[in-house]
Amino acid sequence: MLENLKTPYTLAISSFAVHGTASLKTFISILGEKVLPVPSLLLNGLTNMSLVKKLDSPFKELLQISFELAANRELDLILYIGYLGNAEQADIILEMIDTYRNHIKTIITDPVCGDHGRAYVPAEVIAQWPRIISLSDMVFPNLTEIKILTGNRPDDNEDAGIYIEQFKTLFPQTQLIVTSIKTGEDAIGFQYHGKGYFNYTHPLLPKNFGGSGDAFLALFILNHFYKKLSVDRALILAADQTYQIIKNSIEKGSDDLVLEIPDCSK
Repeated sequence: MLENLKTPYTLAISSFAVHGTASLKTFISILGEKVLPVPSLLLNGLTNMSLVKKLDSPFKELLQISFELAANRELDLILYIGYLGNAEQADIILEMIDTYRNHIKTIITDPVCGDHGRAYVPAEVIAQWPRIISLSDMVFPNLTEIKILTGNRPDDNEDAGIYIEQFKTLFPQTQLIVTSIKTGEDAIGFQYHGKGYFNYTHPLLPKNFGGSGDAFLALFILNHFYKKLSVDRALILAADQTYQIIKNSIEKGSDDLVLEIPDCSK
């Protein structure tokens, strides 16, 4: 992807929370000037915090004029689609993809809808994800999300391979990376199903942080599209870096991810 092209920008659609380290805040921290952030929802903090309130963003207007300006500047774009604030945003995104397809060189989607065996977005949002996934080059659901997207209960406990095969039947052209797959009691990792297959794991750490999945995705984009590593190597490096970020955040006693990107390239 993106061979022999000028360096692209990443137009990233997701939520933006003031307190905490997740979603667009993570992408901005990792990608810096390479990211064009478009918030789908504004929050004063992550949803696992007390006193959290949500505000609508002027999503359609901001997304449209952001694409217009990118086209005027003749930019190549990586389109990243994460958290949706409501179901109507899917229609807006699909309209923008159709209008500006010549500028979008790849589409990466994180179909945010659940985790830890439960769905946490409305059913009407979940119903929109297949339309976006069908146009995506790469999709990064966690294990709960791939269950939901294949019509299964989020708390089902079948072998992960069953849901993966169902997903591949529904979306045969999409490269699939399934995250948060536990192996036994003490390991967690991801599976890649695209131009080949592999599984990669790390020891399970004793604390979870909101935003670790966002860090993994932003680091993959950084490693693959900007540092020009292969997909396989970029995924593995992003997983190693995310593991070290979580480990470092635990060691520092932080309540939020500490985004000091470690050198795990050796």
